[in-house]
Amino acid sequence: MPSDDTPTVRPSGTLAVFERTIVEAIERLDGLPTSDEVTDLRREVVAMQALLRTWKVRTPKSEDRAAGVSRLMSLYRAVEELAATKR
Repeated sequence: MPSDDTPTVRPSGTLAVFERTIVEAIERLDGLPTSDEVTDLRREVVAMQALLRTWKVRTPKSEDRAAGVSRLMSLYRAVEELAATKR
C-alpha cells in the first residue's frame, strides 16, 4: 500500500462485541479498590483494546486473530475472578 493511502475502517459486528467486552472489563477494574494487581491487569486490558483498534483498519492473520481472541477471553476471565475476590 502506498504511504499516502489511508487504511479504510472496516465495520465488524464481531469486533464490536470484543470491544464491548474490553470496555466492560475496564469498567469493572475501575470499580475495584486500587492495587498492583488491578493496575497490572488494567494495563493489559488497555493494551488489548489498542490491539483490537488496529483490527478495524488491518485484518489480522487468522493465527494472530485466534491468539488475540484467546487472550481477550483470558483477560476477561481474570478480571471477573479478581472482581469476585474483591467483593
